[in-house]
Amino acid sequence: SMIAPQTTCNLLQSSIFVLDLDDFFCTMEGDLIIDKGFTVLNNFKPGTTDDDGDASGPIPRSPFASYANALSMPSSEDDNDTTHHHRRSSFLNDCSLVFTARTKDDSDSYSTGSTFFLPCLMKPRCALEALARTIFHAHVNSLAGWGGDGDADAEKKGCKKEEKRLLYDPERSGAEWWTLVLDTPSDACDKKIDGNGDGDDEEEDDEVGMHFDADYGLEEQLPNYTLHPRVATITYLSDVGVPTLILDKKSPPPSDPEKKSLNGSVSKAWLSHPAFGKHIAFDGRFLHGAPGEYFPSVARKSVITSEPMAKRLKAEEGGNMSSLSGKRVTFLVNIWLNHW
Repeated sequence: SMIAPQTTCNLLQSSIFVLDLDDFFCTMEGDLIIDKGFTVLNNFKPGTTDDDGDASGPIPRSPFASYANALSMPSSEDDNDTTHHHRRSSFLNDCSLVFTARTKDDSDSYSTGSTFFLPCLMKPRCALEALARTIFHAHVNSLAGWGGDGDADAEKKGCKKEEKRLLYDPERSGAEWWTLVLDTPSDACDKKIDGNGDGDDEEEDDEVGMHFDADYGLEEQLPNYTLHPRVATITYLSDVGVPTLILDKKSPPPSDPEKKSLNGSVSKAWLSHPAFGKHIAFDGRFLHGAPGEYFPSVARKSVITSEPMAKRLKAEEGGNMSSLSGKRVTFLVNIWLNHW
């Protein structure tokens, strides 16, 4: 992970010193405070989580949410079909270009690959960063309700002077993003149709193993402490591939070094099939993945693969997105607040 670890704070208990927690937390801006797997928001007070570890803050808004057709790539008034097709092709090719994840070896704990980070206050430098920024603000704009960015908004909402602030620090927040471009059986079929496959091997889906999204750099420095993004999101850029499985199972707390809490049954789960433009968001502490062994891919009529073969071959000559036909393409963004 490219998330940079920060200095941690230890709370020492002593019968000699009396600590006023209200004053203490008001003066700890810039320090890293972890509560129930999250970095705390600016309104944090001890004891504001329930026994199940659910944060009382406004984000994540719900354990899981799905938004059909959330992403569209509209053409401008001056665009013709060819120009619009090229814009989408260019975006998907960029996703393929920055895709770095690779299958882990048996001796490794995690798969290899890089993620990218766009600080909250940084201007996007490319279309991928622009989408990451859009997703970030779509999920955190509600946190401006405690005063917003201006006095006028605060007064309209009846906020007191001391509440005129965001619930997160923009200078320590941002969007971690990356892409996945995975093979599917339909992709193999395309290769055979184009004459590039021998047809002898039975093709299987690429899959994403079950995992937690976390600051693994911090985990190396603080064993048994797992810090998660507030919200994990997936935006589907194809209609094929293994569905995403999200389990209502959180990472083990520091008091469980043997990870026994991962045992037992799971009472709730969500299964999300790929559909171009679909966007899902869920609690960043949840165990999730795309396990093809248990949930094989289901091919739908795709914006990409539904094109006539002649048009797809013509697009391929121009280096466009037909090379991604049949692949499972996703754009992933993790929302990090008060830590990056």
